[in-house]
Amino acid sequence: MAIIESGVINMPEKVVQADSLEEIKEEWALKLKLLPEDLTLEVIDKPSFFSRQWKVRLIWRDQPQSSLLDPSQAIWDGTKYLIIPSDGVKTFIPYQQAGEVWLNGVLQSEPFKVNLGDQVEFYPLVQKGLLVWELDVRFQGLSIVAKVKHEQPGRYVLAKDLPTEAELDLAQYVSWESLPSQEGMWDEARLHADLQHLKVVHGKRQGIWAEIMAVKGLGEVVVAEATLPVAPIHSQLIDFVGDPQGLCLEEQKIDFFASRVKLVEEGAILARKIPGSPGVPGKDVFGRILPASVNKDFQFRLKKNVHLSEDELEVIADCAGQPLRLDDRTYLVENVYILDKDVDLSTGSIEFPGDVYVNGNVQEGLRIFAGGKIEVRGSVSHAELRSEKGTKIHQNLLGGKVVIGDKFVFRSELLRLVSELRDQLSICLRRTEELIKSPGAMNLKPGQCLKLIMEKQFHQLPKLSNQVEKFVLENKDDEVITKGLIVSIRSAKHFLTGLGPLDPQSIPFLQRVSQALVQFAENLTVEIPEKLSFVVRYVQGSTIECGGSFECQKGTYNSDIRVEGDVSIEGVCRGGKIIAGGQVRIHELGGSEVSSTFVQISPNSHLYVDYCHANVIIAVGKEIIRIEEAYRKLEIYREKGRVEVEKVRVNPL
Repeated sequence: MAIIESGVINMPEKVVQADSLEEIKEEWALKLKLLPEDLTLEVIDKPSFFSRQWKVRLIWRDQPQSSLLDPSQAIWDGTKYLIIPSDGVKTFIPYQQAGEVWLNGVLQSEPFKVNLGDQVEFYPLVQKGLLVWELDVRFQGLSIVAKVKHEQPGRYVLAKDLPTEAELDLAQYVSWESLPSQEGMWDEARLHADLQHLKVVHGKRQGIWAEIMAVKGLGEVVVAEATLPVAPIHSQLIDFVGDPQGLCLEEQKIDFFASRVKLVEEGAILARKIPGSPGVPGKDVFGRILPASVNKDFQFRLKKNVHLSEDELEVIADCAGQPLRLDDRTYLVENVYILDKDVDLSTGSIEFPGDVYVNGNVQEGLRIFAGGKIEVRGSVSHAELRSEKGTKIHQNLLGGKVVIGDKFVFRSELLRLVSELRDQLSICLRRTEELIKSPGAMNLKPGQCLKLIMEKQFHQLPKLSNQVEKFVLENKDDEVITKGLIVSIRSAKHFLTGLGPLDPQSIPFLQRVSQALVQFAENLTVEIPEKLSFVVRYVQGSTIECGGSFECQKGTYNSDIRVEGDVSIEGVCRGGKIIAGGQVRIHELGGSEVSSTFVQISPNSHLYVDYCHANVIIAVGKEIIRIEEAYRKLEIYREKGRVEVEKVRVNPL
């Protein structure tokens, strides 16, 4: 800082070193905020062998104190600012956003140099303020949009203190000053009036004035919106069957592979409808109703074996079978299975809860299980058929197995075995009691008496108890076999086999078992349904179990046939075994010299044979009749407790 003493200005100085004189000037001009030409250098030492730097005395003229305090001047005349830059200002930078800058009658848009005494004119931007809009009806009354133009009233003002630096940047010294609103500013009442003029009566948005005031410059604001209609929810279908299938309604039958059959039980739900709901109408901004779409509903169409639930929303199967969907809304359950070809490896075996019709043959190793009837137009070879309501084979049965009315066959066999065990056990116990009371058995224990009676008169009783136990355990899942029956059968086996009869408690336990078997046999009833039958043309080497009647149109050879009802063989019955519970009529019985033919009928049945060969064994209950020679018109039956045999001897040739 220069100090003025007695009119003499002391010049500040400083000794510095640098690599060049130019470097010294530039560095210290920047530090001292002076121009390089304002610096004076007095060389003290030049670069030498010992030092490569310049050593100089730096002298500069310090500004008088009064000059430092004089800032740039700005004079406002109501229209513009007249700016007189101070001596230190060398460059002026305009700010076009704030207004226009003129120098010597020339508009300045870029930074420019100023000299001492120049006068710069600054015309600040002044906005009177503007808030207007134009209402636009869009989408035929679905919305009203205000196109807003909003300019805030105000002007730019210049700061009071301007710098004395080398550069005067106008942007750093101007600020925006708001002014009161003038006539160009519309208000909220004007907005409501404009909406009323357009007849907008619906959908005005809340807080819209605040949104309009927030617009700076140009912008769009939605002031009213229509209430759009709510679309209806259409009824929906949930299908549990599958894609629609074609069906010949005249024939009422279906052709499909067994492996592709989809089955349902009675009461199964085939389809469900989820109800829809109607739409809600809307309203545009002018109050006009915007209708909603119509709700799409549907109704199920029902064919056979199906019905609707109480609320009519579910399709329910009336029976077990194959569910079918004929079209999008039509359902049925087919309880008849028709196959217009052979049952072979291409179709696979058939398991169907209803009737089964095969317009062909059933080949070896396959099976048909039906909950209803089975009808085969061709032959059955080494295959298995099971039906609950009857079977008819139009041609031959060769080496196969047929079970008709499995439930009735099982219960009938169970009743037969339990009754036989009951009868033999009851007689055995009665005779044991007689032996115990006899004088000759005074030295014998009760168990020894039981053992003695069994060995002499009932040696088959242990084997029978084993047989009954095995049969019961193999079918223990059937509803008629109770835990009590299983316990009774096992107790009978325990006390009838091995050393069981010698157990001190054998007789009391066997008496209770006998009573339990009597009660079980009385409660078990086997009702054979009407028309349960098996009809076949010819049988060879097969096994047949039928809970109803059996009819063979041609003949049977070497087959095992067990029938609960009547038996009718119009041809030859040669070899094998027939066990029947009803009447038996056979045209020709026996004839094979290799193997005998066996026929067993119940005590209440009747056997009619038109021609009977020799080597035939006939059992009526437990009585055995051996036919040693040929007879015509053989008739065997029981009357008044005796087996009667009526026959006509065949005259030898």
